Amino acid sequence: MSQLLPLTRDDIRPLVALSDGTGFFKPLELEALDEVLTDCLDSADDLAGQEAWVLWEEGRRAGFVHYAPAPMTVGTWHVYWLVVDASLQGRGRGRALMDWAEQRVKGKAGRAMFVETSGTERYLPTRRFYEKIGYEQQGVLREFYAPGDDMVVYRKGL
Repeated sequence: MSQLLPLTRDDIRPLVALSDGTGFFKPLELEALDEVLTDCLDSADDLAGQEAWVLWEEGRRAGFVHYAPAPMTVGTWHVYWLVVDASLQGRGRGRALMDWAEQRVKGKAGRAMFVETSGTERYLPTRRFYEKIGYEQQGVLREFYAPGDDMVVYRKGL
């Protein structure tokens, strides 16, 4: 049986380790994740209203989603992190986490969700995932992350 619970301090280290275990994130990104999740619990002003939810299955963390309202916008939200344990990917958990986030955001008068991801070949399955769940590509920022690593921006109207 699975359940979604709000992020706690005890979740931060295990979620960083879970993210590392996917093989997708650089050390700098994992460091940023630790800071973002800590700030989420400390209600940092720069991302006021942010939320993080942890998917629990059989007594262990199976994934999480972190999202926040976009500053200086009306009803626009960013999904900053969506991670599913590497051994559990491709079985609907990412979709369930995104559905949960979208419903929460709708309940807060959200009108659109944005996601940014890498344009490298390695992230092709990630981009296909977002497209499969109804996100439309809005733009590409060439070599945003690094030489040869574009940022691809997706949007879904709520």
